[in-house]
Amino acid sequence: MHINVHTHIFTLRTVLSREATRVMAQRLADRGVPDLLVQAIGRVLDRLLDRPEVLNERELLARLLGELRQVTGFDRFVQDNLSRLPFNVVIRGDALEQLPLETLRSALDQLTSAMAPEDDPRGRPFDIVATLRLAMKGTITEVADELLDQMEPEDAIVALMMDIRADDEPERDLRNFRLQIEGTREAALQRPGRVLPFFAVHPGRPDHFDLMREGIESGAFMGVKLYPSLGYQIGSPELRKVYAFCIEADVPVLLHCSHGGFYRERSFVDYCDPRNWEDVLTGELEALRVCFAHFGGWDSLGTPEGLDEGTWGGTILRLMRERPAVYTDLAFHTDQIHDPDAEEHYFRTLARLLDEEKLSRRILFGSDSWLLRMEMTEALFWRYFRENMSEADFRKIAVRGPRSFLGFPEESAEGETTPAPRANLQRHLDFLARHASQVGSYPTAWVQQLTDVDFEADREPADWRRQSVPARAIYGLAREYMSGSQRNGGYAAGRTLRLRELRYWDPRDPNFEGQICLGLARDLIGACEDHGEYAPGWDRNRAIERLHGVFRQGEKTLVEVAGLLDMIFHFDQALV
Repeated sequence: MHINVHTHIFTLRTVLSREATRVMAQRLADRGVPDLLVQAIGRVLDRLLDRPEVLNERELLARLLGELRQVTGFDRFVQDNLSRLPFNVVIRGDALEQLPLETLRSALDQLTSAMAPEDDPRGRPFDIVATLRLAMKGTITEVADELLDQMEPEDAIVALMMDIRADDEPERDLRNFRLQIEGTREAALQRPGRVLPFFAVHPGRPDHFDLMREGIESGAFMGVKLYPSLGYQIGSPELRKVYAFCIEADVPVLLHCSHGGFYRERSFVDYCDPRNWEDVLTGELEALRVCFAHFGGWDSLGTPEGLDEGTWGGTILRLMRERPAVYTDLAFHTDQIHDPDAEEHYFRTLARLLDEEKLSRRILFGSDSWLLRMEMTEALFWRYFRENMSEADFRKIAVRGPRSFLGFPEESAEGETTPAPRANLQRHLDFLARHASQVGSYPTAWVQQLTDVDFEADREPADWRRQSVPARAIYGLAREYMSGSQRNGGYAAGRTLRLRELRYWDPRDPNFEGQICLGLARDLIGACEDHGEYAPGWDRNRAIERLHGVFRQGEKTLVEVAGLLDMIFHFDQALV
């Protein structure tokens, strides 16, 4: 079993806030995305925050192009590049969402090719669109599946929550954060043994400690995630209380530690400086299991001076050698790919470090997906490292190291293992065992070996639960228009039925757009109004208008319609 210790599986819905929108736009700009496109993406995110939705690729491209033409400076850009933009008529027209997907793709490709240098490997538009589509999936489990499907069946991911909050956090953002907690917990039950959650702590959140303690003590979460550049210093009394709890409960901590990524203010990047930990990892806290993510940045391994004393990489390396439980990971190390000399230096240095016995279990494999998708897929990142490392060294970073950090029974050089997992892992195993009759898939082999419990994979998909109002509503409505064989397939098979496969869908009928599709939209919204209230940005007229278009186009599956309804309404149980 290989383990990726650094992934994110939250959805935009569960992390999006005004503050998150701002820092995400800043990260895109830092990665070299053209300014006009950054502004358009920011506008799309702002509108999704005001009126949340689940969009397919065509809808997302149409929204993005529609917002792009509203950005100040876009008209001048078109005039200056008219000869290079054969799709300018499309961009200036109306009803973008009615255009074919390939037309929209071509339009975006032509525009962004004119915006950015051809030799810039970063900020490619379709990687960004793919990233947004991944982040806009309806549930956290779906995001996890996108990553897990690119890995071997027994491989696992550490799922790191994020808490991007502002001091004036509205109730909406607080609700979304709680949905992220719930959805991450659900993903662990849907994919037992493959999704290993870490709880995000932001000391600016008033109840951060109680939320963290509840998540850890329940066993749903195995560790703690920190992101100091979002606006907090790691030596505060609030965080020292967190560290003391982590020592007592035997919980590992992973923190962001590079000059890139998200930051509330640029000066806050220094809050991630590993030298800040010199005075923290002392006394009783010296034994704290802590991973400095990103190894300070790719250049720690990719440049000759990257590990010099005083650099972030050099400081992390010294801490690993001096402290008993300091680790690092290689998440989002991609820049060396574009420089053969840097790449050769990177892997030569990595191999040398892994030859040190003390470091051989301290350097961990991580990708930073889904954020990594801005540049490459999860599968490509795995393949890149495997092809540039010996099998023995890759095993050190993807098997032995992660097992040590996460608290798995230790494996000796002879292949023998110590008998018991550490406390944090044992709590998670107990959590899975308590839900043995309600998991979404059969656990991986290591879970079954360490629990000796009979599991039953009877848990319904996170996005298609019978007890959820939106799933019941659309299935009940659609059932009236199913063929006999579709009905015989039952509730589970109905999940992937497309609207256009139902008997109502006949665009040649003169009553199709008006009486039929509009009637269906009204009936479906009416069925939901009795069980929930409208989410901010939505009301009855807007909801009926949106569903009218959905029924008319017929592209969405029933589960996608359920996801849209879950965005339009606040129900007691959300699909996360």
